[in-house]
Amino acid sequence: MQEELSLREQKRIETRQRIEDSATKLVDERGFSDVTVEEICENAGISRRTFFNYFDSKDSAVLGASSTLVDSDRRDYFLNTPTDSVLKLTLDLLKTHLQGHYSSDVIAERRQRIASDPAAALSAMGRHRAKAVEISRLIRQRLEAEPELRRLSECSAETEALIIGGIAREVLWLAMASPDFDSAMSIEERFDKAIELMNTFRKGS
Repeated sequence: MQEELSLREQKRIETRQRIEDSATKLVDERGFSDVTVEEICENAGISRRTFFNYFDSKDSAVLGASSTLVDSDRRDYFLNTPTDSVLKLTLDLLKTHLQGHYSSDVIAERRQRIASDPAAALSAMGRHRAKAVEISRLIRQRLEAEPELRRLSECSAETEALIIGGIAREVLWLAMASPDFDSAMSIEERFDKAIELMNTFRKGS
């Protein structure tokens, strides 16, 4: 039974990577707006039903992590893990969310190029903004439950949550799109580098 589950999981991983490979290859060659889900399916040798078993949209197959950010386990972790920095906890949550979505260097390199496509960039920013709103609600909940974690006493917990969510969103975008990051770096390494660069800029401003 264990071997059967292992083989099933391996097949699932291979199918996901085949879809991502097809999606990024076609968009890298032709542009984000000129590729359809049907063409990705045909190139990957799968049905539309199979595609949507793995990805919620063309955007998520081309750009990476799905739009779903906070499942019940991550929600519980975020709300209950002891911390002295909600920003650090938020960044850790985003990094965990990205793990496993950039397993291929070739796909990572394509996504880095695709990020400069105006239509892809617009879609990515929309998805990142939606994630920021989602995480901001959680941040607000944590800040209201533990006021001692707040850093900005002059504004509401909602405003502070929006600030933290905005910072996290920009770190995520920099990690995914910066042309200065080697595509061979793991997404976790790029994420850490993005945080380092933003801290360096902040200290120098």
